[in-house]
Amino acid sequence: MGRGSSVPMLILFCISALAETNRPPFDLPEAESELVAGYQVEYSSTPFLLFMIGELVAVVLMCALVTLLFFGGWLSPIPGLPDGLLWMVAKMGVVFFFFSMVKAITPRYRYDQLMRIGWKVFLPMSLGWVVFVAFAAKFDWFWGTFARWTVGG
Repeated sequence: MGRGSSVPMLILFCISALAETNRPPFDLPEAESELVAGYQVEYSSTPFLLFMIGELVAVVLMCALVTLLFFGGWLSPIPGLPDGLLWMVAKMGVVFFFFSMVKAITPRYRYDQLMRIGWKVFLPMSLGWVVFVAFAAKFDWFWGTFARWTVGG
């Protein structure tokens, strides 16, 4: 199990991060077909700039969370090389590239499809994974991979 044990949660977290930051394919209220009636025409120059910076800061924050939670944060992936901020920024850049490529590859979801995938797929999957990890930690499955998360033996 080892290093790949959190891959299902990585996929779930990345899809949820795309939905939370209103990035395509989950940009439901601001789809490109509604550009003439959306916030893009309501704001001009500086307010629009501040609005877009706010959206991109949310994306960068999600990239930082993915990097910290799943890719080791500032730790070097290559043994012998020093750890540091450069590794964190490089890993965040890779995640940001992934977020950008999803926009070009996937079709847009409708609101009912987003709610269905959230309630009928993501919630049971995440709760099932929590139960699985709890049992794996308690009963020392997979050679103690999950045992580091137990508290009190």
